[in-house]
Order: sequence, then C-alpha cells, then structure tokens
Amino acid sequence: MIAASLGLIVAAFGGPGLAEADTRVPGHTSARYDRDGNGIPDAGVYVNGHYTSIYAYDGGGDWYWDLGDGRVMGSVGSLGALDLATLTRCDYVVNYRADFGNTPYMDEGWIQNHINCSGYDDNGQYNYLIVSRTDPRYTGNPDWAVWGTWEYHVLTQSGSGNLVKVGPQNHIP
Repeated sequence: MIAASLGLIVAAFGGPGLAEADTRVPGHTSARYDRDGNGIPDAGVYVNGHYTSIYAYDGGGDWYWDLGDGRVMGSVGSLGALDLATLTRCDYVVNYRADFGNTPYMDEGWIQNHINCSGYDDNGQYNYLIVSRTDPRYTGNPDWAVWGTWEYHVLTQSGSGNLVKVGPQNHIP
C-alpha cells in the first residue's frame, strides 16, 4: 500500500489532479520569496521547506490524507472514521529544496520523504529522494523517471535497502 501513498505525494507535488487554486506550497510561508503575494515562491527562487503529513487507510478501502498544509483529502473526513481493526497509518516527514517557478508545482530541485508506517498491513520504514534534471545527482535513467524530468535517486524500503541502483554519486556543490 505504500506505493499508493507515494503516488499521492507525487500527485500533490507534480502530477495532475489538483487544481492550482487548491494547491499551496506546504512548509513554506515566507513573503520574502513571494513578491506578488500569491502564496507561491517566485520564479527562479529556490526555497527550503519542511512539513509533516499523515496518510492512513483501512482494509475496507477507505483512506485519509492530511497533506500537512491545511488540506485534507480522502474517502473519509477524519482519521477516526477509519476502521481501527484494519488501520494502517503512515507518518511522513517531508523536506525539499525547489524552485516552484511561481506555480504550485516544483519545477526544479529535490524532495525527500521519510515515511514510517504502522498498523494492519504495513510496518515498514521508507525513505526516498527525488531529484530534477538540474540536480547534479540526476542520471536520466528512464527506469527511475517520475514527473518527466525528475527521477528517484534513493528509494529505500526497510528490509530491502535502496531499490535504485545508481553508480558513483555526484555531490551537491
């Protein structure tokens, strides 16, 4: 089920499915980098962000996602509405450095998620790092592509290690 929650994070940051009016830049609220006051960092400005998020689901197929920026999505309106007997909860710690290009979606940069799941069908820990084509760690490997010009650089799962097989690492200057 972690793949479903990874897909949700991908949709929130770069994929289709969320209207611009409904999208904010989570973890970043500084007016210093938002001269036009639209709630989104200006084009050409790289900003750092950090926030937490909760994704949870139950055995009946219901789900709940608190995106960490005031938005809540899901088939139920609260975490408590999920079936406690079959509940799985995944807690996210999200960090990023990105240029949003004055849009609600990351244009360039990187995003890293630390995910700890516990419950009915998942008790794993996950970590992933996605980098854009402008990041020195980007390899262009289509096997790890996401969002077109972004790719997984690290995709670890507890008990499996890093699923992305990369060669020598390029360091960020």
